[in-house]
Amino acid sequence: MTHPEIIAVLRSALSLGDLAFDEQGVCCVFIPGELELQFEWDTDADRLIALALLGDLGDDADGRRSRALLAANFLFSGTRGETLSLEADTQRVFLCAAFSAAGQAADALVAWLEGVVDTAQHWRKRLDERDPALAAPQPWAGSHVKA
Repeated sequence: MTHPEIIAVLRSALSLGDLAFDEQGVCCVFIPGELELQFEWDTDADRLIALALLGDLGDDADGRRSRALLAANFLFSGTRGETLSLEADTQRVFLCAAFSAAGQAADALVAWLEGVVDTAQHWRKRLDERDPALAAPQPWAGSHVKA
């Protein structure tokens, strides 16, 4: 897929006809009550990177929450291929994923996007509930990707 094709698929999947990337190849999407997503186009690697803000780490005096996030990254057992990370200065948790565009079809991008949103919502809920337990992400149950 080319960069213009990716933009067209994202516009359709997110129901955002005016979605555009800036000069640095970045665009931000806010889904009210759901997620804040940042997309970056990596021209050199021909890939789309998604970064989802999940929330604050919260009280982690005993380290259980950090260990749960770290354990989920092990062999992607709790992230389905995405990576959870912690911004040290702010204590905000993010989910990061990459989509290699070369040779891919539109339906592959949509499936990837749905998976990223599903996993991000799963972990956002865990952070909101202050639940350090690791549970497998639930199967995609419909379009949560709406403006």
